[in-house]
Amino acid sequence: MTRRTISNYTLTVTAGPSRDPSTHLSVPVNTEQPLHFDTPLLSTDLLVRIQNYRGSASSPTTSPYFSTTPHAENGDKYSISFSPLIFKNPVEGDDLVLGNDFDEPISNNLPPGFSVAWRIARWVIDPGLEGDPWAEKPWLEGRVLSSVNIIDTGDRTAKKVDVLEEGLYKTALNGDEEIPPTGPARMKFFIQEENRKKFTFEKGEKYWLDFYNPYLDFNEFALNLPGVSIHILQYWDGQPLRYVLKNRVDQTVYLVVQFTLTPKENIPPSPSSSSSSNEDSSEFEDDDEVYGDAKESEDKNPNQKSKNPPTEMGHDEID
Repeated sequence: MTRRTISNYTLTVTAGPSRDPSTHLSVPVNTEQPLHFDTPLLSTDLLVRIQNYRGSASSPTTSPYFSTTPHAENGDKYSISFSPLIFKNPVEGDDLVLGNDFDEPISNNLPPGFSVAWRIARWVIDPGLEGDPWAEKPWLEGRVLSSVNIIDTGDRTAKKVDVLEEGLYKTALNGDEEIPPTGPARMKFFIQEENRKKFTFEKGEKYWLDFYNPYLDFNEFALNLPGVSIHILQYWDGQPLRYVLKNRVDQTVYLVVQFTLTPKENIPPSPSSSSSSNEDSSEFEDDDEVYGDAKESEDKNPNQKSKNPPTEMGHDEID
């Protein structure tokens, strides 16, 4: 049995113009110092913020960003911001996506309740989310226009802590149709394919994007959706989590942001490890009830059923 606890890992964040890690640079998390990229396809300044960050000693554990509106009220856990994003060729609005993909199958490592979480994510969080987590090379993605929380355009005044505000409405659609003025309304508007096809990300224009949510907790490596909590470390197969900004039609990759858990070496055992294990078991007792309902739901969908048996979520021992 191999003992896994989140405190035995360091989260590293890198980014680059391809999925190949050798092309990546380290991202200075929570520093408000953007990582600049200038490639044949785009120019952008990347900011990554993670609440309660367990990573490089040179990075703060949090950012003032999380104390601002609406992030404090939302309880947001992380943010990936392109500030700004400038394409060097036009990109059709229906083609630009941001999402996750993996090199190896994850179906053998999906926890009980995952299909329920997948449906919740598509029904409640992002109705435009598409993907196949059960594929040989799993993927899930959403159109930038309907999935990214905040999109602004044009010039902006620099701030010490740059919290973006919705502003895509300043750009008219092809045909002069107006874009809704708020982020949620714009996201709902662009769920419709016909609306996305009227929009083009123009060459040389400045677009400011901020993608964030309160559901994925990198500090605990957990996914907390309404009604379902999944503690990912229990089922993690070692693959990094990467966010890929790409063209869904020709598969052109513009930028990749990668989150990798790296084991710490020579960590002395915690004197309170025994009590911590007991506390964890108590903390996650309610998950068993949720997972029971999830398993019943999955039994009705055998093609999307997890291949893993249920586990007690408080235990941190994994085969």
